Amino acid sequence: MRIVTQTEALSERFGDQRAVEIICQSGFSGIDYSMFFLNNEKCALAEDNWKDYLKPVKATADRYSVPFTQSHCPFPTAKKDDSDYNKFMLERTKRAFEASAYLGVEIMVVHPVTYDPEGTDFEVNYRLYQQLKPFAEETGVKIALENMWRGRERKITDIFNKDETNFVPGACGTGKDFRQLLDMLDSPLFVACLDIGHCGMVGEDPAEMIRTIGGKHLKALHVHDNDNLRDAHIFPFNGTVNWKKVTKALAEINYTGNLTFEADNTLKKQPDALLPVSEKYLHDIGVALVDMINSYKN
Repeated sequence: MRIVTQTEALSERFGDQRAVEIICQSGFSGIDYSMFFLNNEKCALAEDNWKDYLKPVKATADRYSVPFTQSHCPFPTAKKDDSDYNKFMLERTKRAFEASAYLGVEIMVVHPVTYDPEGTDFEVNYRLYQQLKPFAEETGVKIALENMWRGRERKITDIFNKDETNFVPGACGTGKDFRQLLDMLDSPLFVACLDIGHCGMVGEDPAEMIRTIGGKHLKALHVHDNDNLRDAHIFPFNGTVNWKKVTKALAEINYTGNLTFEADNTLKKQPDALLPVSEKYLHDIGVALVDMINSYKN
């Protein structure tokens, strides 16, 4: 099991090449390449010479012998009744597949969409992912669905107001819905990326979601903690997640994917000088989590 983290927070500060260097120097054995910037009208990755942009980024990782194992497509993947945006995003998603393949990525996370006010939009998402399936076939990059939430983010001062809106499950937000959509898609090109931090926000137990999705489908993780007051994306052991239960469940299903952090919000307010140290600490948290998983296998 590789210990992986995403490039987003470091890339925003230092650019992709230096971000990859810091991740590699911090001991991580894999890199999750964040492509949120593909949402912008103009970006280097959208140009015809996009490989020239990625070449030094890939070369940096190769120098440390650390592979790109996962990536993250820009989002929202589509918008209701917005054909211009959807055409634009389809083109950018195709480029994200191409870039992922160039970097050697195995799995790219592509968010499902939530149009309906309740539950998972099964038919909408089925059609969306079928539209993307040829990109996966052409590039060999698998598509990972992710459990989503909806509802407004509440201020800490609002948490005792019972009239305020709570978070509720969005697309794939429950284990049952997640499993149902994967069964509908019925292809090894589609896998599950369980976002551990999103589970508690909507009242779901991540350990039970792990068991419901099961080892056949669960091939990726977004690992972070949460206070359930907002989508916090903080380092594990600093929020409400019961990591003993989570690691035990991963051991029970014989999880074979990587441990991929999406905990960048802990990093974003820190000064530049602390970021390399913080990344090393995050890596060490990963080592502890892997040790916990292995302890339940023995």
